[in-house]
Amino acid sequence: SVARDPPRLRRDAEPVELAALLPRLVEHHRHLLHDKELAVVLDAPTPCTVHAPPAIVQAALGNLLRNAIEHSDRGSLRLSLDAATATVTVDDPGHGMSAAEISALYRRQLRSASRGGIGLDLIQRLCVHLSWQLHIEPRPDGGTRATLRLATDGHDTALD
Repeated sequence: SVARDPPRLRRDAEPVELAALLPRLVEHHRHLLHDKELAVVLDAPTPCTVHAPPAIVQAALGNLLRNAIEHSDRGSLRLSLDAATATVTVDDPGHGMSAAEISALYRRQLRSASRGGIGLDLIQRLCVHLSWQLHIEPRPDGGTRATLRLATDGHDTALD
């Protein structure tokens, strides 16, 4: 598995422009919105390049977006990119998850990778190898916030 092969991750790394990738991911997941009163709002991202395996970046961010859509019925789902820290944030209006429910979600994802993508447990393992940080937390106003901080070229010790 790629998560157990850090040298392969290094070999597969190349520049990935996050500001260009995010709109494509939103379009790719638009079909999941067909029976929902849910709008996906993409904050106009500033260019931000990370050095990582493109397929892993796409799968990790796609997983977070898909989970947010699947756990939301109506309202606005906001996707934003902080170019200074190479951090992608997915705020969903969702049903909101308590800390216990988030913990249960991690355990459930550990037992079976989510369909059509990679599970949160695999994202967590990849984060260790790639010096990324993933946080999922309930939002005070309801819904859930998933934050994935990707290592930028200047900070990516795992790939040096």
